[in-house]
Amino acid sequence: MAKAFDATLNSLIDDHLADWANFLAARVGVPTGPVVPLDTDLSATLQADRLFRIDGPTPFALHLELEVTGRLGIPGELLRYNVAAHAATELPIHSVLLLLRPRANATDQTGHHEVIGAAGHPYLTFDYTVVRLWTESLEGILAGGVGLAPLALLTNEAAADLDAAFERFRERLRQPDVPGNVAEALFGPTLVLGGLRYDHDRLVELYRRLSMTLEDSTTYQWIFQQGEARGEARGEARGEARGEARGESQGRIQEARSLLLLQARRRFGQQPAAEASLQQVADSDRLRRMAERIFDAASWDNLLATA
Repeated sequence: MAKAFDATLNSLIDDHLADWANFLAARVGVPTGPVVPLDTDLSATLQADRLFRIDGPTPFALHLELEVTGRLGIPGELLRYNVAAHAATELPIHSVLLLLRPRANATDQTGHHEVIGAAGHPYLTFDYTVVRLWTESLEGILAGGVGLAPLALLTNEAAADLDAAFERFRERLRQPDVPGNVAEALFGPTLVLGGLRYDHDRLVELYRRLSMTLEDSTTYQWIFQQGEARGEARGEARGEARGEARGESQGRIQEARSLLLLQARRRFGQQPAAEASLQQVADSDRLRRMAERIFDAASWDNLLATA
């Protein structure tokens, strides 16, 4: 898994395990059932992204690897994980490679892997399932469970008309089967994963519109109480016409800061000292550069070191 997104995706999977298991089982073509997470430490040197036991008519395990880079050699890694997982669980293992964006597609990701022997023909074959997320149906993902909903915005269908796709996403969050706290919890993952396909300005617009959906949430109230209100107050303190323009500018800067803070907390966890440092950044160009690095930075310190 790409480390820039592993915390976000793991959290999303943990919170909605059944949604993910049903989605993956359907693509493998196997029946689903009650799902239990399994240990991903397969040996001293191997750790899979995710491993689930599915207690359907015939118990089996789903092995999931998530990829964003498009590097070669992943099928051989899947084979090693598959064999190790089978040894650890004594269950049939169905491996799924979930590619999160078109850039992740590599020429050797065919769903079939062969190991060629000295005689020049294969002595071992391994089949796995490749799910290219961008080719999936937006409606199909939204119908698959709210825990998958943030993935819907990464489809080609969504990218072709993001406004329409986002309206469908917002409608999904408003459905009676989605409690308010669950909708709020999807706020961060949606923005973080959106960075796989959309630039920062587009994410800020998504942030504005999603916050309207979640206007009663504590996240919304916290961001806007600290953002727009603070910016307006600063503007008023500097005079009338000039102060209004300044307040609007400060409000936008604080909004960008708040979005960046939300993403950084999701990536690196809460760190009060680092968060306080981020709140002191008033240079809009620097905030933009930090936002562009959020998915590559390795830590709070690394992010704050952005000049």
